[in-house]
Amino acid sequence: MRLLTKISYYHFWLSVVVLGITGFILFLFLQREITAEIEEQLELQTDMVVEELREGKSINFPLVQIRSGNKDLMSLPKVFKDTLIYDRLQNEHEGYYYFEESKLVNHTPYRIRVMTTYIGWGNYSKTISYIFITIACMLIVLGTLVNYFISRSLWAPFLINLKRMKGYSVSSKEELQLAVTDVKEFQEMNQVLTDLAERGRKEYNALKEFTENASHEIQTPLSILKVRLESISQMNIDEQLARLLNDSKQAVSRLSKVNKGLLLLAKLENNAFTDQQDISLDDVLQRNFDLMEDLFQQKQLNVMCDIQQKKIFASAFLMEILISNLLSNAIAYTQPTAEVRIMLNSDYFEISNQGQPLDFDLSRLFTRFGKGAPGYGGNGLGLSIVKQICVSHNWDISYNYSSQTHVFRVSF
Repeated sequence: MRLLTKISYYHFWLSVVVLGITGFILFLFLQREITAEIEEQLELQTDMVVEELREGKSINFPLVQIRSGNKDLMSLPKVFKDTLIYDRLQNEHEGYYYFEESKLVNHTPYRIRVMTTYIGWGNYSKTISYIFITIACMLIVLGTLVNYFISRSLWAPFLINLKRMKGYSVSSKEELQLAVTDVKEFQEMNQVLTDLAERGRKEYNALKEFTENASHEIQTPLSILKVRLESISQMNIDEQLARLLNDSKQAVSRLSKVNKGLLLLAKLENNAFTDQQDISLDDVLQRNFDLMEDLFQQKQLNVMCDIQQKKIFASAFLMEILISNLLSNAIAYTQPTAEVRIMLNSDYFEISNQGQPLDFDLSRLFTRFGKGAPGYGGNGLGLSIVKQICVSHNWDISYNYSSQTHVFRVSF
């Protein structure tokens, strides 16, 4: 539920509760006041009847009952109650209040009852309910709408800034521009977000510079070591020294590949490759397969290709790496004379190869340095790079093993 909707929802129910309580209190207040006013009116009528009796006049007041008697009447208390009287004209019972009091007039005890009609508390409550329901509906609907639109206007800078924050990247050279607002809390939030974005951009640039410098500085001595080891191997040396030199050259070569792989992953994670263009993935796949065809033949692999034309919008450099890594992975983990299938269509790119099941947990398949066949000279970063390339292009890469076949699929 969105914030504005949630605020309007709470405002709606708060209005319902407040108006309901207010209506009930109003009904009780009116009932008390009207009852007191009726009692006061009936007492006045009683006093007027007493005056008429004292003057010896005949009583012509409507709804007045007078009875005289002995002094026992004077001991009766005052009575103020409501009652129902049948109305023959309307053929229904009507509500009445009556007031009954004993009075001594000219030494004669009288019991006087005066009555008046009223519309009934049921009708009162019904009328009040209708009025309040109408007022409540108008207030709640109009109040909720006004609250919604006012809130949407007040929250507009927040929503704009939220959208800008979603599209902001620390790798961008432009500073974060947030919508200006006169709300103090939003101003403070804008200041915090701006400072946070600026710190993130500075830290990103510092890390990027460090990564590039470290990679360059490491690559240079590695190249020197590789050249020196190659020069030493050309000298007259015994078999044991030659074996040690060969191991050293392989270690230096592997370290160089790891260095380049980690640098590539760092750039991928920071979206450093913006050279996207329309490319023919089938051409890239065919070209890389032709370059590795000798390696497939060397292991006597039975390769079956089903390559259709496929245009994609991506980085050509990264597509070369993705195809090369998946093909290299298939060569490395397929037993000699086994079968490899390569398929490309409009929906996905798939490479499958026969082989033994994984000897490690599946969750480590796309992690760095998480696997490796015995004797394989890879750097342990190939599938991690493939995974990150797919993530950067919003593609999905999946792995499945069935019928002794490993299947890697990149869905576009």
